[in-house]
Amino acid sequence: MSQYYFALTNPEAENLLKEEVKLFYPDFRMSYSRPGFLTFKGGDRIPFRPVFARVSGRSLGKLNRDELTFPKAWVWALNEKISIPAELQKISDNSLFKIGETVTLIMVLGADEFWVGQYELLPSHFQTPGEVSSIEPREDIPSRAYFKIAEAFEAFDIEVEHEERVLELGSAPGGASLFLLEQDLKVLGVDPAEMDKKVKGAFNFKHLKLPFENLNSSIVGDIDWIVSDINLPPTVLMKELRRILSFTSPRGVILTLKFNQSKHLSMLKTLPKEFKDFGFTHGEIKFLPSHRQEVCLFAIKD
Repeated sequence: MSQYYFALTNPEAENLLKEEVKLFYPDFRMSYSRPGFLTFKGGDRIPFRPVFARVSGRSLGKLNRDELTFPKAWVWALNEKISIPAELQKISDNSLFKIGETVTLIMVLGADEFWVGQYELLPSHFQTPGEVSSIEPREDIPSRAYFKIAEAFEAFDIEVEHEERVLELGSAPGGASLFLLEQDLKVLGVDPAEMDKKVKGAFNFKHLKLPFENLNSSIVGDIDWIVSDINLPPTVLMKELRRILSFTSPRGVILTLKFNQSKHLSMLKTLPKEFKDFGFTHGEIKFLPSHRQEVCLFAIKD
């Protein structure tokens, strides 16, 4: 029996999402779509969770406004120019979903165009309609890496200890470094480029102005976390990370993996398993609200 599915993503990731669906859901076929909103026709009901979707699940199709009689639902608009009807906004504001519950999501794509989907609320979901970031915007940051690491902390509920040591690969200009310093962490930033003045003068920041390929055990010492938002293919980053993990033993890793080419998509399934071989007990990949053609990999040791 045919079933329809939906996915919300960022426009920059649409092509990667389509390629991912072809790879991992080969019997799915594209159906109706708008920028950032895609539907697919598939087979029997299965969990539909492509990585390059902010949120995805079963589609109930396009409904008329008078059919939107759900006792509770979240409501999301395709863009800021679309107004959400007041009565639907009230339902959304008053709706609370717990982890493990089925969320009903009303997606407003235009004037009187309403689509409805349902999905299971997972711990790593942002628990906002449409997986919109809850991180407050800031203009005083060196780069958007600040938002990516902040969203990773919220999505994975990352807890850190006072002055734990972070090795950041490709730290310049310092967006992620700034966030990590604000979490009361010590940051060892590795990058040949210059750091932003907000970061390089910080008490708990040390800059190694060299390529991370030159790192060795005598330079790095003991570390608790490895973080990276470097603009390299995931194959290149992972090759170097394997080398670093041969002489370090962090308890957690937070990586931004850049998928500028679809040929690397098969890694989405293999990487979380590979981290278990390094002794990590949990590994997960997630597409964050501020992402473009990239995902976040989080791995941790219990």
